[in-house]
Amino acid sequence: METERRSAARSPASIYFNKYIDGHPHLCEAIELSATGMLVRRVHEPDGSRACYAIEIAPGSEGEGLWLCATPVWSSGPFEALGFVGQSPTDTARIEALIAGLATAA
Repeated sequence: METERRSAARSPASIYFNKYIDGHPHLCEAIELSATGMLVRRVHEPDGSRACYAIEIAPGSEGEGLWLCATPVWSSGPFEALGFVGQSPTDTARIEALIAGLATAA
């Protein structure tokens, strides 16, 4: 029996975003999103993991992009789980608003 380790439930998502590796943006798709992390599908990026990544989620209705720091949790094929690191209460609120917007759009 596998124990659930997530501190927040993930919601289905289909959001394209940039994951910065060595200062260069690489396209990824968020498959699931929570206030503390996300499951992503890597589209194209160099081999080798990093300790952390800068994540840029494009501007929404607020007009500002969302920048986060994420660390890899696990990886399997094109999929990777990322946990958010050092996010502010404002970042958390913006992620939760994004998740709520996805739920109403579905």
